[in-house]
Amino acid sequence: MMKDGNIVKKVQWKKVRFDEFFSMLPTNTLSRDKLNSQRGTYQNIHYGDVLIKYPFCLDCDKYDIPYINDDVKFNATEVKDGDVIFADTAEDDTVGKCVEVLNVGERKIVSGLHTYFCRPKYKMAAGYLGYFLNSNHFHNQLLPYIAGSKVSSVNKTSIARTYIYYPDSLSAQRRIAAILSAADKVIEQTRQLISKYKSIKQGMMEDLLKPKEGWKKVKLGDICERITDGSHDSPKAIEDGYFMPSVKDMSYNCFDFSNCKQISENDYLRLKSSGCKPDIGDVLIAKDGSILKYCFVVEEDLPIVILSSIAILKPKQTTIDSHFLSYYFQKRDVVNDVVENYKSGTGVPRIVLRNFEKIEITYPDVLHEQRRIAKILSGIDRKIEAEEKVLEKYEKMKQGLMERLLGEKHK
Repeated sequence: MMKDGNIVKKVQWKKVRFDEFFSMLPTNTLSRDKLNSQRGTYQNIHYGDVLIKYPFCLDCDKYDIPYINDDVKFNATEVKDGDVIFADTAEDDTVGKCVEVLNVGERKIVSGLHTYFCRPKYKMAAGYLGYFLNSNHFHNQLLPYIAGSKVSSVNKTSIARTYIYYPDSLSAQRRIAAILSAADKVIEQTRQLISKYKSIKQGMMEDLLKPKEGWKKVKLGDICERITDGSHDSPKAIEDGYFMPSVKDMSYNCFDFSNCKQISENDYLRLKSSGCKPDIGDVLIAKDGSILKYCFVVEEDLPIVILSSIAILKPKQTTIDSHFLSYYFQKRDVVNDVVENYKSGTGVPRIVLRNFEKIEITYPDVLHEQRRIAKILSGIDRKIEAEEKVLEKYEKMKQGLMERLLGEKHK
């Protein structure tokens, strides 16, 4: 990571109201079914991609932008280098995330559904606005204006009341953008390495878990002491209590307790006695929503109780290795088979508890072989986990850089 040094010291900063800084240009209202990923004359920046897919600075040479179907009519006001596209709608407070568009070249690009298309009236260094407008120093200005319960949005009148802060010197803007761009490059390289390791892991699982001569095929109910689920009762949350994770708290074979619901000791003891408490070595499988999202219970997770969206599998330790079983449910063809043959309902995907017992698995009938396979896969998992910790560190460092370089004390 590059250091910020003294870039922003002794630099004069300007403060300009949003509606004086930007011109607001027309957008279109094209939904996803009007777009394609192969070809077309015009391309369309969709708000969903702004929220999830694109970085703060959208380099058109590096990222795929959907094409508009040839038979569709739309507003053709074209995006230029340095323009900013805001997402005006989201499912949470990420509403207001934006991208600064760079390297448009000869492309014909327009701004799409649920976006604000903004063109700066002032000459700015490439990349500066992309970082400033996604910093806490700008986004915190939007928070009082965000409306809606299920879907959050911010209107043009409200966003016009915010302020843009920037160094009066283009060279200072460039240096700030360069530092943050370098941080982004390191973060992207780490993400690519994680993706590479995950691809390697999938390939290893396809090979190691492919049924071989002598492997047994049984129903899951035959190799588990019990299969149950968590609590169908959701007690009142408190600030400091016992964790009660749901599917959203399951993260890459472990729990992420950072935003996990907590309940009182009385509620914990009541639910624990009813069988909603998993034990070390249990395999937890999501049965609602993100079907087959998995988690292996270790000592550090306990004590917890589980919500009903999760199935608790207690393997017979003399028959099946818990780690092997958790890896088995990560194999793509296994996931696809279970979803196709055992899910119920037409809305949110779910597997009813009784169907877990019917799921067929194929495994080596020797614990030593199961453990050998699990050990190999856990090795690549440790590499992934280590890189994810590095990624988390880099992202925190970048956030710190943004706070220092774009902070109020410089304005």
